[in-house]
Amino acid sequence: MNIEALQASWVQVEQAGPEAVQYFYTHLFQHNPEVRGMFAEDLSPQRERFLAGLARIITTVDTLGDDPSFVQNLGRHHAGLGVVAAHYPVAGASLLATLEFFLGESWTPELQATWTAAYGAVADLMIEAADAAAA
Repeated sequence: MNIEALQASWVQVEQAGPEAVQYFYTHLFQHNPEVRGMFAEDLSPQRERFLAGLARIITTVDTLGDDPSFVQNLGRHHAGLGVVAAHYPVAGASLLATLEFFLGESWTPELQATWTAAYGAVADLMIEAADAAAA
């Protein structure tokens, strides 16, 4: 995984801020309308949490293996909201679509592979934490 490319691309997307998060949720709900009911009508607070959480993960991804507690807590929290393992690929697809849209020509197959690997690692940590909490 190319952490430098991951973080540099995130800086580009983060500049779009709320617009990028809006795109993510629009994509998510258009392609997976069944998950819309899992969210409040007013997504404003959720959008802010999503952007802040993703920023924290990306900026600390190089130390995530040493201290996965933030991501594990997210996994347990999401499980408490009804998120199950099958929801992670759905959210991942919307995240990748958002990145592709906002990165434009910067979105290369290599960068896609990096983001896919990073998202997969984070999702695995979240799912494992949720499963452990449920056991």
